[in-house]
Amino acid sequence: MEHFAFIFTVFFMLLGPIKIIPAFVSLTRDADSQFKRALAVWASLIASALVLFVALAGGALLDRYQISFNALRIAGGLVLIIAALNTIFRRTQPGYAKADATVLQLAASPLAGPVIVPPAGVAAILIFVMLAPEYPGTWQALALALAIVMVLDFLVMYFIDLVMKTPGLMLILSVVGAVLIFMQVCIGVEITLRALKDLGLVTLRSGG
Repeated sequence: MEHFAFIFTVFFMLLGPIKIIPAFVSLTRDADSQFKRALAVWASLIASALVLFVALAGGALLDRYQISFNALRIAGGLVLIIAALNTIFRRTQPGYAKADATVLQLAASPLAGPVIVPPAGVAAILIFVMLAPEYPGTWQALALALAIVMVLDFLVMYFIDLVMKTPGLMLILSVVGAVLIFMQVCIGVEITLRALKDLGLVTLRSGG
C-alpha cells in the first residue's frame, strides 16, 4: 500500500468531489432536498458501478486489443492534459440542466458520467490497473482509494445545501481545485514524458 497516497491524490483530482459541486448545483438549482438526496444516492451507485467495471474489465479489454503500456500512458497523459486545459481555459460553465428528466436519468447522465467519472478518470484507472501486476499492493490501494473517493462524492452531493452555506468553504475549495488542476497538467506531462523515454524518443535529465 506504499503507493496509496499517490493513487488517492490522482483519483481525488479526477474523480473527487470538488469538480462535482458546480454541476450538481446546476442540476438541482430549483429542486427540493428529497430530490437532491435521491439524485446523490443514484449518481453515487451508478458512478461506483462504472469505476468497478473499468477496473475489472479494462485490463482484459486492453490485453485483448494488445494495447501496450506505453501507448496507454501516452494516451492517458494526453487525456489528462487536454481535460485540465479545457477546465482552465473554459470561458463559460457547460449547461447540465435537462428539462423533465427523471432522477435516474440525471443520475446516469450527465452526473455519473461524465461529471463524476470523466474520460480522464477512466484513463487513470486503466493506467493503475496495468501497473498493478508490477507493484505489490497496488490493487488494494486502488480499491481503497476508489472507495474513499466515491464516499466523499456521495457525502458532498447528499449534503450539498450544507456545503454551499458553510462560510468560506467554497472559496477554499476553489483554490484547492485550481491547485489540483495544475497538478493534473503536470502529472499528464510526466506520464507522457516517461512513456516517450521508455520508447527511446526523449532523454530525461536526472530528477525527471
